[in-house]
Amino acid sequence: MATTTCLAFGLAVVPASANPSTTWTANPNPAAISGVSSGSTSLTAGVPLVCTQSSLQGSMFSAVGNPATVATLGTPTFGSTTSPCQSVLGGATFTPTAPWRFVAQDHNPATGVTTGYLEGVQLSVAVSFCRFTTAGKASATYRSSTGVLSVNSVPGELAVTSALGCGTTITTSTLPVLKGNFLIKILGTSTSTAPTLTGSNP
Repeated sequence: MATTTCLAFGLAVVPASANPSTTWTANPNPAAISGVSSGSTSLTAGVPLVCTQSSLQGSMFSAVGNPATVATLGTPTFGSTTSPCQSVLGGATFTPTAPWRFVAQDHNPATGVTTGYLEGVQLSVAVSFCRFTTAGKASATYRSSTGVLSVNSVPGELAVTSALGCGTTITTSTLPVLKGNFLIKILGTSTSTAPTLTGSNP
């Protein structure tokens, strides 16, 4: 009886193996997209640099493979003339190098969330007398039901590749962190119409 109980318990706790998605389906395909920030977007590099207005445009499309590029994002904008990015050092200007790409790695059909990262992230930043450039990738997710692209990088994904006039506050040893949410919609439609992205392993 004890043996039977142990076997039953073992079968209960061993999870079913999961195959990573290799077929990614965007609807519509391709989808011209635009996005505006929901809340603030921040780049923390020694000090937080916060932008209350950010936006992007690009395209989402079907793809095959894992990882797979499923979206390209044209030059994002951070801040505006009327609402520039700010920090304790003063106003900050962000100059991105495009394109950025959303690379899919995993999909949860229960939540509709695709997990991956932004690739090709590069930002030149000017704040007070400090000039620095950061480059690398940033962890990100896309939720089809809401159209929210969440950028939530972790230390080590982005690096400071050059720094001038920043003293010891920002150096090439600094590990920047980029965070922000963008509400994605199909270009030319209402704000409630977001493209869907699903992953499967046929």
